[in-house]
Amino acid sequence: MSAQEITREIRSVFPDTEEPIVQYLSGYLVDDAGEEEDVLQVANDILSSLGMDRPDDVQKLMARLRDILSDQLAARAKNSNRPKLMKLDKVVDLSKAGALSNTIALHEGVDLESINKTK
Repeated sequence: MSAQEITREIRSVFPDTEEPIVQYLSGYLVDDAGEEEDVLQVANDILSSLGMDRPDDVQKLMARLRDILSDQLAARAKNSNRPKLMKLDKVVDLSKAGALSNTIALHEGVDLESINKTK
């Protein structure tokens, strides 16, 4: 599976689509950053907006893209044990936290003007 295969599939259904959109979609689908549902849902949403008057063509294209990406999607599902981003359920007040970032301590002891004078 490659970005070129995906580009060819998109172009076969939507030949007049602007190049940046096709490149974005093909790169997005090849990238491993998203979850299976998210990747396919985002692609479906974008393709549906391109083919509002052709929903059957969008469904057929999505089916072909699922087939092309089947190995990659299976690998993503296998690696789903990785830690994921979580939404915090409560607000954390950093001013009351015991251990603040070490970079905050630098704020008080660094004189940026003296550093810039030597340049």
